[in-house]
Amino acid sequence: MLNNELIVSRIKKLMDENSLTPSSFANKIGSKRANVSHILSGRNKPSLNFLIKIVDSFDDISLDWFIDKNVVHQEDYKGLATPDVKIKDENAGKIKTIVHFYENGTFKIFKNSD
Repeated sequence: MLNNELIVSRIKKLMDENSLTPSSFANKIGSKRANVSHILSGRNKPSLNFLIKIVDSFDDISLDWFIDKNVVHQEDYKGLATPDVKIKDENAGKIKTIVHFYENGTFKIFKNSD
């Protein structure tokens, strides 16, 4: 089952990151402003067609980002250097923990449940 709260929070995040009002967001994705307003208020759930319009309108967004809380998009990596890490031992093991540090001083910890 889809997490509607996650989807709405990600739509809001996308709007904030791009300094878009509900009207300008609706124009950008080719939807009616009322549709955006109803989704943001929780009155309606976003359809697959609505999400596809968003994905088609933003280069760094995927459908996975809307439905999986563990998926991030490019905007989450702004300002971070990509480490040059090479693992020479194929039997080095599984990743236990990944920590994402953000410019605003916050961080997220992702732990492997295995």
